[in-house]
Amino acid sequence: MAQWWSKPVIVETRKTGDRLVISNAERAMEYMAKEWPTLEDGQAYRIARKALADAHEGTLEAEKAREAFIAALQEGDIFIFED
Repeated sequence: MAQWWSKPVIVETRKTGDRLVISNAERAMEYMAKEWPTLEDGQAYRIARKALADAHEGTLEAEKAREAFIAALQEGDIFIFED
């Protein structure tokens, strides 16, 4: 079941300047698994993967998972666009 966020997270893709809008935990999990452009060994990265899975299972609020995802993006130095 999709855990929609109150506000999407807009990130830069591997192609500089291209944007990707991520609106829920499930899409964020897919992005982290298949499209993550930096190293996948940081602490925030691991925490976000678990938080997103927990949100998908309904054991964590979607907004908490969003916060963890943003922390992982910041740790990975992935550009986040303001809307």
